Amino acid sequence: MAQLKQEIGARIKMLRENSNLSQRRFALMIGMNRTYLSGVENGLRNISITNLQKIANGLGVSLEDLFRGL
Repeated sequence: MAQLKQEIGARIKMLRENSNLSQRRFALMIGMNRTYLSGVENGLRNISITNLQKIANGLGVSLEDLFRGL
């Protein structure tokens, strides 16, 4: 389970960085606490589907694309 959290977090971080968004700016953009987002990106947090959808929407990708290749 920990491996999956790390893979999802790494994917989110990669997509965010590819969009040239800092954690702080992206978190503000999607209405999420920056420290929570950091925990998600580092595979330390269990994330709800609602928050995954917020992240996907903020990145302009579908949930399917968010999980592609995992």
